[in-house]
Amino acid sequence: MATPADTTGLQQLADSGKIKPDTLVALVGKTEGTGAHDDWGRVWADVVLREWTGKFLGIPASEVAKQVIFVLSGGCPGVITPHIAAVTREWVEVPEKSADEHGEKMLVVGRAGSDPMPPEEVGRMGQIEKVAEATRRAMADAGLTDPHDVHLVMVKVPGLTTSSIKDAESRGKTVVSHDLTFGPEGAGVYANDAAALGVAMALGEVPASALSDDVVRRNWDLFSEVAMTSSGGEKRHGEVVLFGNSTSSRSSLRIGHAVTKDFIDAEGVRNALRSAGLQFEVLPAERDLARLVHMFAKSVIPGSDQVRGQRITLLDDVDAYQIGKALGGMLVASVTGRTTNYVSGGERNSHQGPPGGNIVAAVVRAEG
Repeated sequence: MATPADTTGLQQLADSGKIKPDTLVALVGKTEGTGAHDDWGRVWADVVLREWTGKFLGIPASEVAKQVIFVLSGGCPGVITPHIAAVTREWVEVPEKSADEHGEKMLVVGRAGSDPMPPEEVGRMGQIEKVAEATRRAMADAGLTDPHDVHLVMVKVPGLTTSSIKDAESRGKTVVSHDLTFGPEGAGVYANDAAALGVAMALGEVPASALSDDVVRRNWDLFSEVAMTSSGGEKRHGEVVLFGNSTSSRSSLRIGHAVTKDFIDAEGVRNALRSAGLQFEVLPAERDLARLVHMFAKSVIPGSDQVRGQRITLLDDVDAYQIGKALGGMLVASVTGRTTNYVSGGERNSHQGPPGGNIVAAVVRAEG
């Protein structure tokens, strides 16, 4: 994307027939801007993309969310290229005899929207439960029954704004935070982490009995290894797009994921490639990387000021939020040799992955 309003690339995909109105499932990507709650670059992109998608589908822009999931992450510091990945799904007829003979698990995609999330639910059990319910429906939409076949769940949920806080308080409700930043006690990270715990609850990574308002951003032993979440004040309900592998799929693509142990763990990124089906011992060759379709990664700032026993000053840096994303972008690009990687993050600590670790997912094309 040359600007947040640039839809020429999508139009080229439409003109070439690579995306069709009846196959488009989601638009996922990075938009330039601050990435903060008032990131008007992301909001601008969301508005323009919905208008374009509405025209493409032949429906009003206000109806687009019922058919296409939008997960836009703002902020492209460092070597993250602003881009959109168009996710499509097509149904194909196969001979009945061969329906169960396809042994390899290949890519499937599911989508779902949640019920509206009022501001008093942001960062709390109300948001957790609604994301969990939407995740279950997205899993069913993908035709999956085993949570182990799920490798990535991307969620976009409402955050808080000055106006939404006023709305809640005018109705006698409280909100989780008046801090609108993505700092340690910011409303943005509470929203992101409640969404992550919703995914963890739906997939059985965390028992429902362990969840409450009090554990959000407090108990770091509770986390999901496949949730990548973000939030924005422009949202009113949650949107979920889920990726997994199934023997029922006839896709030529496969997804895998891994967890990095820290900010400099390139091997963790390579393990995501291996999980998706690339076979290499030390480093992927150019022919391996030619099969890479897309990478998705979180880049959360650790709560500790140490990496592998050595002190770092990131926690004291006023630009830590942007630097955190930039570090993740550079780590992934150093392995993939490309900058069109989805890298979200910047928050300090998260329920998206274990403490200090970050989730990385890779979609690759099968050999042959």
